Amino acid sequence: MSTRGRKADLKAIEGGLSGVPKPPATLPPDMVTEWTVIATDMVARKILTAPALGVLETYIVARWMVQECQKSLHEHSPLVKTAHGMLKPNPAAGMLSKAMETVARLSAELGLTPAARSKQGFTPKDKPKGGAPDGLEV
Repeated sequence: MSTRGRKADLKAIEGGLSGVPKPPATLPPDMVTEWTVIATDMVARKILTAPALGVLETYIVARWMVQECQKSLHEHSPLVKTAHGMLKPNPAAGMLSKAMETVARLSAELGLTPAARSKQGFTPKDKPKGGAPDGLEV
């Protein structure tokens, strides 16, 4: 089932975190930098709250899963042999598909996509409305 209409605009959240939280201990070590980069961006835009940390962790783990599945597909190929010598799709291909869907959905929910950023008005507050785009004069 899908929802109809335009998604709600992202807005600065009252009570948003003011500092970048430490990465969870369960996060894969090679994804700590990713956590820091995304959390820093979300804190700067005032859209990261304590309840959203679980969603951010799930997003980071899904990104890690995408990378691991891609490594497996590169190493073992998209088709693998069964015990009887028949070819079948590599299970990593299905896992990759689901992980990529999760990444796409959560990146939109967390405001990480360009479309999500434009919806929340990611422009300076002091810019006059109705004016010309940057670099052009009216």
